[in-house]
Amino acid sequence: MRYGYRANRKRLGLLIFAVLLITAGSIIAKEYQIGPEDVLDVSFWQDPSLNAQVRVGQDGNITLGVIGQIQAAGKSTTELQDEIVRLMSRLNKNVSQAVVRVSQYNYNYVFVNGQVRSPGKRAFEEIPDIWTIINEAGGITETADLSRVTVIRGGTNAGRVEIINVSRALAEGKIDKLPQLERGDAIDVPSAPGNITGTSIAPEIEQKNQVYVLGAVNRPGPIAYVENTDFTDLLALAGGPTAGADLKHIKILTKDKYYSQSYQFNFESYAKSGRPARYIVRKEDTYVVPERRGGFFGTGLDVGTVAAAVGVVTSVYLLYDRLSRNNQTTVTTLQ
Repeated sequence: MRYGYRANRKRLGLLIFAVLLITAGSIIAKEYQIGPEDVLDVSFWQDPSLNAQVRVGQDGNITLGVIGQIQAAGKSTTELQDEIVRLMSRLNKNVSQAVVRVSQYNYNYVFVNGQVRSPGKRAFEEIPDIWTIINEAGGITETADLSRVTVIRGGTNAGRVEIINVSRALAEGKIDKLPQLERGDAIDVPSAPGNITGTSIAPEIEQKNQVYVLGAVNRPGPIAYVENTDFTDLLALAGGPTAGADLKHIKILTKDKYYSQSYQFNFESYAKSGRPARYIVRKEDTYVVPERRGGFFGTGLDVGTVAAAVGVVTSVYLLYDRLSRNNQTTVTTLQ
């Protein structure tokens, strides 16, 4: 009986460990994989004369003066750092550390054409949703028709065409439900039928000279609209964010005479990348800055993840209890 109890206890421990390992693994973000055309900064603090900026070639290689060619594509910056140090240490014993940073993300790209203000190729560290990409291209023109946005797939699905109603997704707040874009895709924003401007379809409505900043800012409320004000200016006029502000999930409601659109804005990412160069606010825009959630009891895990893990652990415990009872029954019968 004691042996059966110990065996079940050991199995229980292994199962719980596996559950926790799987849960932790799902939280760790996948590190960016370097690709052709990316630009890398390689620095050696122990010998700055070796520092270099290199572009990854179409063959996936980079060339460093002392070492020569190194395969970079398909590796993370950490993996490439380790490889550079390994090769460099053979030639220079004083160099034991290197830092690789991606200064230009050029591998993950899409094309944006049609009724946008700055059409062309757009590259990202991680390809965002279609509405963010359209805004990266300067936003739509007055004659754009967001109800018939065309996506021509590249890569493994090259040639497949999808028609996406971005206007409906914006109105319903379901941008995250739109099809995910992939490297090499082309987006075409068509003109409205007859090139009718969107603002001419609805009745003429005079908009207020105000914008609104609500939530986790020091001075929430209406702010007088000033032409060419960007979001950074607006945040400062609202007294700046509070200590608990979640700047990654700012909600924006913007209106014109034809569309009412709501979407999410990651100010932290915008502040780091500087793209677009300026995010210009419009009359009657509303910006809601939420409070940052600390996770489940400060662990950083969301409640759903913790609940799932607890559910699995509970099931394992019930299985263990049943096995223990079976062992007890077996021993009694043998006596």
